[in-house]
Amino acid sequence: MKGMMKLVLTGCFLASAPLGWQAMAQIMSSDVRFPSGSTGTTLSGSITGDQIRDYVVRANEGQVMSVRMSGSEIVHFNVLPPGSDNEAIFIGSTEGDSFSGTLGASGAYKIRVYQMRSTARRGESGSFNLSISVTGSGHAAGGSHAGHGATGSHAGSISGIQGMDGVAAFDELMARGFTNVDSFSSGDTLYGIYYYTASRLCVQTTSADGRILDIRDIETHPKCR
Repeated sequence: MKGMMKLVLTGCFLASAPLGWQAMAQIMSSDVRFPSGSTGTTLSGSITGDQIRDYVVRANEGQVMSVRMSGSEIVHFNVLPPGSDNEAIFIGSTEGDSFSGTLGASGAYKIRVYQMRSTARRGESGSFNLSISVTGSGHAAGGSHAGHGATGSHAGSISGIQGMDGVAAFDELMARGFTNVDSFSSGDTLYGIYYYTASRLCVQTTSADGRILDIRDIETHPKCR
């Protein structure tokens, strides 16, 4: 059994992941959704050879994220902070099968599941279970408070939207009561205008490469009415 490791992320240095070959490997990504009213979930899966699975968890600064892995000894996980593709704040192959830390930034964290190069080259397979939880209210970008729970509790809120997949963000904003009143593009950047009638909140999303890069209250727009 690998040892329990607890880390506080605020102000810590990023550790370079020892797996430079990951940049060329096949990475399969999926968003992690907690059941309504829950602060965690358990996922199961398997990987073969140089397959890599990214589980994307959206959380806010000040929240505590915990991850525990069980299963095959050849399977490990890293934790990558928002905006990082190859630098990790936790490296499971050297630090163990348990992570717990207070998050120093809001956004999309990647739990990257992989094998070391030696077993990947041999085409070995390994199964795993991941127990993931995020607790505490934390502080979303822009000072909003956010948590995990029923979508209805987020009505009229934009917390947690930044960093989401664009299609998922559209669905989530609709579920929170917003109406998409306008959209336009500039080069590869897409913009969306959303209006929440109850509080007359008018927000703009900025997205590129299928992700929401920014969401903010723009206060007014000709179609926000």
